Amino acid sequence: FNVKLLSISIICFVSFCLASSFVYILNDIIDVDKDKIHPIKKYRIIPSGKLNFKLILLILFSLLLTSLVLSFMINLKTFIVIILYIIINIFYSIFLKHIVILDVMVIALGFVLRVLAGTFSIDVEASNWILLTTLSVSLFLGFGKRRNEIIVMGNKEYIHRPVLEHYNLKLLEYMIIVSVALAIITYILYTIDAETISKFNTNKLYYSVPLVIFGLFRYMYILFKKDSGGDPADIVSKDKFIIFTVIIWLILMILLIYKII
Repeated sequence: FNVKLLSISIICFVSFCLASSFVYILNDIIDVDKDKIHPIKKYRIIPSGKLNFKLILLILFSLLLTSLVLSFMINLKTFIVIILYIIINIFYSIFLKHIVILDVMVIALGFVLRVLAGTFSIDVEASNWILLTTLSVSLFLGFGKRRNEIIVMGNKEYIHRPVLEHYNLKLLEYMIIVSVALAIITYILYTIDAETISKFNTNKLYYSVPLVIFGLFRYMYILFKKDSGGDPADIVSKDKFIIFTVIIWLILMILLIYKII
């Protein structure tokens, strides 16, 4: 309910959205030839050739400049985090995405940096457990996406993404299971951590653990039973059980934090 901090959070959110958009467009430019043979990605703006390349470059650098200006307006720490995110992802687009396991870890690190940017922007200390939870969930989503790419591409997966040559379905399934286990454990530890209890002045956040477990298991069901997972945002926004779980989780957390229950 602090309007000033809420406004700063929104500016930080927009700044990181612009930075990640810059990264995604840059990666699409680099991968344009490979994306042309992907059954879904070939319809994107860049590989399909629907947009003038000069205009794409103009958009690219406008996103970068606007993101940096907005983050600098917030504070130096947020600015540094976003610069770090951009630099890491430039290296990812050039060569880190070709290194097995590290490719997914770099993507996961990007989501941890998102959390740090948000906390730095309003001068709130991030819990170590929530950072580890973010990392674990991101690894889970990343390995799930790699699994889907192997299934969708059939015998063309190595052409589209060379690093897939070093993965197979069994290895990715083990990594997915380990990542989910880590996510559940770190989230439980977050809810019962003394620092968390002190910050929110409640020891009941663990009530939300069953919802988190169900949400992750539901996502695993979609991964393994329906062989989906290529676009995590698509799954989360379309699966009614996950949507319902997220809504209940949000309501429960509000009720617990504001001492309504």
